[in-house]
Amino acid sequence: MKLSGVVGQSRGRLVLLLVAVFMTGCALLTDDDAVKLCRSLIPAFNPDPVAIVVRDVTSRETSYGTLVSIAYDADTARRAVSCIVQHDRDRRGLPQLTNMATEDGPLGDVRLYLLRKNWIESGRVAISDPSPILMTSAVPTLPKPLAIGLQHVLSALPLISIYALLATAYALIYGLVGRINLAFGELEMLAGYGAFLGFSLLAPPSGWLAVFAAFAVGLYSCAVYGAVFGRYVLAPLIRSPGQHVLIATIGLSIFLSELVRLMQGNGTRWLSPLLGRPVAVARHDTFVVTLTPMTLVVVLLTSATIAALLFHLRRGRFGLRWRAFADDAVAAALYGVDPHRILLQTMILASMLCGMGGVLTTLLYGGVGHAGGFVVGLKALIAAIIGGIGSVRGALVGAVLLGLAETLWSVAFTIETRDPAIFIGLALLLAFRPDGLFNRRVDTSIDRATRV
Repeated sequence: MKLSGVVGQSRGRLVLLLVAVFMTGCALLTDDDAVKLCRSLIPAFNPDPVAIVVRDVTSRETSYGTLVSIAYDADTARRAVSCIVQHDRDRRGLPQLTNMATEDGPLGDVRLYLLRKNWIESGRVAISDPSPILMTSAVPTLPKPLAIGLQHVLSALPLISIYALLATAYALIYGLVGRINLAFGELEMLAGYGAFLGFSLLAPPSGWLAVFAAFAVGLYSCAVYGAVFGRYVLAPLIRSPGQHVLIATIGLSIFLSELVRLMQGNGTRWLSPLLGRPVAVARHDTFVVTLTPMTLVVVLLTSATIAALLFHLRRGRFGLRWRAFADDAVAAALYGVDPHRILLQTMILASMLCGMGGVLTTLLYGGVGHAGGFVVGLKALIAAIIGGIGSVRGALVGAVLLGLAETLWSVAFTIETRDPAIFIGLALLLAFRPDGLFNRRVDTSIDRATRV
């Protein structure tokens, strides 16, 4: 009774806090490395016993670099610092501090050199952020088991969202023609590079305009690749056995991965993190449950995308043609449904779902590399198989189960054993429930594929 009472009293406050998280993200698009570096230098100018409270942070781009201004309280004294930071990284991956001033005026060359050597290069800056988490004093208190469980669920949300988008792409193609495209992971990777390019075109990044460019370039590139693959790879093999499509898409996956490796190199490309400063959601004593605004953005965009897709499949003209073709391709063709057109449209739509996943992954984690696509695509396929490969609803449930399983496994065991455990679980599932957890048999009927 006590636990349920606490949950009931905290529910409304949690909802308001989630809204506050999103609004906080809108107020400051990037809590990037420049802001974090400047904030982490504040303790260098104050003795250890002093309580530091950050009151206001502003940043803007200048011809000299990013100008960050921070107003803060040191006990009862009002103080301020300003930093000029360049986006070029040093050998530790940190942006470079070129100038700094306090309320007493600019630092001299000697003080600036000593600050770099004794504070930044020594590594103290990595643990000196006086305000790493927002809103820690205005959150509800939960029992310890509930707080820990809530943190695990929130940590799993980004993985669940990415897996849901790619698993839905698998379900769309398999629900239409009963074939699996194993190149979806590489399409997700290509969209990540497109997002990196679009974001970098507006260097230094210009807020939401750079994010819009990342989505535009990432989704457009995936739509183009999807159209080409659908027209020249999937369509010619549509009447062939499923193994032919699997082999062709595996070859396509290897080709794309190696092409990107040769063109972009083996390294990972990095962006400044977006909306990455944690915001407190709840707490138990010193344990604080946190959520980043970018995580909330990923979940909201994924939910809106999936909801729009399901509504379009049920009510839109494309959805009507898709359902007719999936239910009976011959009858649909007799009633005027062009099989080549519906296949091409479905492939483009599925590719754009992968593109959405790739863009969100790059913006969320800040990095993209040529080798990450295959693993993500394979795990999303596992999610689709868990729910029944021909079911969109099952694919979504499978994504939830897989994301939670990965997060809980990482908590209980070493992360190196996580992927082998997932693949062993897939082998057991295929042995005992080859049609997934929610399909008694696999077919391409839209009523069984969407179940909305």
